[in-house]
Amino acid sequence: MLPQGRTARSFRAAARLILPIALGLVLAACVSEPAPNPTPEPEPAPANSVPATADPLPSPTSTPELGLSGDIILWHSWNGEDLKLLNSMLDRLQSDHPDLYLDAVHVSPSEVRERLLDAILSGNGPSLLLAPITRYPNLASENLVQPLNGYMDQVQKANLLPSAWYGNTIASSLVALPAWVETVALYVNTDLIAPNEVPRTLDDLLVRANLSDSPLLGVYISPFHLSWGFPAHGAVMLDAGYRVVLDQQPGAEAWLTWLREANQSGGIWLSQDYAELQRAFRHGELPMIIAGSWTLDSFVSALGDSLRVLSIPDGPAGPARPFVISESLFVIAGQSPRNTDASVMAALALIELAANSPHTARGLPAAQRESEADPRAVREFKALLEQTVPMHVGAGAKVIWDLAQIMFERALAGQEPPADLVAGFALMANEQTDR
Repeated sequence: MLPQGRTARSFRAAARLILPIALGLVLAACVSEPAPNPTPEPEPAPANSVPATADPLPSPTSTPELGLSGDIILWHSWNGEDLKLLNSMLDRLQSDHPDLYLDAVHVSPSEVRERLLDAILSGNGPSLLLAPITRYPNLASENLVQPLNGYMDQVQKANLLPSAWYGNTIASSLVALPAWVETVALYVNTDLIAPNEVPRTLDDLLVRANLSDSPLLGVYISPFHLSWGFPAHGAVMLDAGYRVVLDQQPGAEAWLTWLREANQSGGIWLSQDYAELQRAFRHGELPMIIAGSWTLDSFVSALGDSLRVLSIPDGPAGPARPFVISESLFVIAGQSPRNTDASVMAALALIELAANSPHTARGLPAAQRESEADPRAVREFKALLEQTVPMHVGAGAKVIWDLAQIMFERALAGQEPPADLVAGFALMANEQTDR
């Protein structure tokens, strides 16, 4: 039975504070440093499933050839070193295709929707938009981007990470092409703990933590950094209709109980100060940390060959499966069929270049390629991407993840039974998303 007392009322009170904002906003763009708390909800599909498609859209007007021609205008919001990499990729694409005219335009994330609508209405819209997949609901609300089901044959050849591909598939429609992905993994400083001494299960980790007087592992308190524990305990957050069903599974309560016990131990440091956790790991004060792919550069620079990237310890029901989100290429609506063909093929060419380029602060390439030129830690992280599960970015995701944050924080506070917290979360999330 769902709680009707203090827990439910407290969730309702908290929701009143966040919902006026959450319902008026879409998911925020992922920034390069840090990106600890993306807000989409997990896609209720197997980690390695291939996205199902609805009735196919009309096929492209022609079979794209190797050569690209025409005008391609790309909008983006990148800066700094990431922008240098993007510009080098665009220069390479231009060089490989002399008949292609490329122009990249920087647009502030807060201005994209309004400027894009105005540009399309005036007939001057860009060809492509590079942006986090979390922006899709905002773009789709004005029909600013077009679905890509008609290009499945070409997309399948790109060898994209299945969870990223599925995460770009919404309501059985491929809405964008993932170029880079972000997720979390277990970073290990082998100067402080040998790889063969790293706990392989959550139970073993908790035993070690209870025996330790100093932190062994640092974890940021956010749904993105903690929700992998639900599948590790056999719990699924959403059903096929995106209704929260955690309250129907004992694994959810077990995971919150584990977190509470971990927070009371001396060996696991759960914190909302993400920067401090990273600093402690970089300075050799913390043997292990669960952190995002965007921290690779700083950790490799600080630890060098002492850095390893390993899978998060397994739970009693199986492996931990972190969420993955992507920086994607959207094909803008309003283009002629011929120009749409060119835009899709330019996007796929950029994804191919991304796969053979250094990783960025935005993440790791979505197209799977092995490169011996990568540092060992990067190769290890790439190998773990197959364990990820996709995130859904449909309506209500912001509400769900703000409420999940509250649930995690209260679980760690230890003042309410985990079962009540799970039930209250499910009740409020489903009420506020009309599920």
